[in-house]
Amino acid sequence: MSDIDRRMAEAQQAETDGRYREAAHLYNRLGKDIQARHGRYDPQALDAFEGVARAIRKGSSTA
Repeated sequence: MSDIDRRMAEAQQAETDGRYREAAHLYNRLGKDIQARHGRYDPQALDAFEGVARAIRKGSSTA
C-alpha cells in the first residue's frame, strides 16, 4: 500500500467514524502534499479535495 493510499484510508476512516473536522484536515493535508509532489491537477489530489468538501458537508449537517 502506498503512502497516498494509506493516508486516504486514514482520512476515510475518520470520516466514517464521524470525526469530520479531523477527516477534512487529513484530506486537505494529503491533497496539498500530492500537489507538491505530482502537480496541481493530479487526480489523486482532486479526490482528496473532494473528500474535504464531503467531510465539511457532513459535519455541517450534524451541527
